[in-house]
Amino acid sequence: MTYWDYRESGKPQYDYLVYTDGSYLLPKNFGASACIVLDGECNKPLYQWSEVSRYSTSNRQEIAAIVHALLHVPSGSSVLVRSDSENGIALLSGQVRSKKDWDLVQLYRNVKKERALRVELQWIRSHSGDRWNDYVDNLCIEALGLFEANGTRVREGVDSEALFAYICKQ
Repeated sequence: MTYWDYRESGKPQYDYLVYTDGSYLLPKNFGASACIVLDGECNKPLYQWSEVSRYSTSNRQEIAAIVHALLHVPSGSSVLVRSDSENGIALLSGQVRSKKDWDLVQLYRNVKKERALRVELQWIRSHSGDRWNDYVDNLCIEALGLFEANGTRVREGVDSEALFAYICKQ
C-alpha cells in the first residue's frame, strides 16, 4: 500500500511528510538546499528552510536538506521524504556509494538512528506539477536569488559537522 492509498482512506501512514530540493550552479560555484515539513495529512506546513552555500554539489545540497528536515521532526516519528534526486536517494538507501558524500550519508544514518526515526525515501519526478515539490524547488530558486542580489545567507560548503552544528544552534 502506498502513502496515497492511506491518504485516501483517511489514515495517514506517516506522522510527517517531507519534501526536499537541492541545486547547484556550477558557473557561479554555489547552490541551495530547501525543505518543508508537513503534517501526516499533507495539508499543513509545519516548518520550512532554505539556504545557499558555496563549493558544494547538488547531491550534498539535497542530502543536507533531508538531514535538516529530519532534525525538525519529533524523535520516534515516521517520516516520508519525497525528493527529486534519484542519486541522493540511492546514496542514502545504500544502493550506491560515494566517498565524497560519505560524511553526509553517515550523518543521515546517525540522525535517523539517534532520533529513532522511521524514514521512507521516495523519488518524485521534478517539475511534474507536484505542489510541494514545486514549492521547495521555488524555495531554492528564491534563496539563490537572494544570494545573487545581496550575498546573504551563505555558508562555505556543506560539510556534515558544520551542518550539524549550525542546525543545532537554530
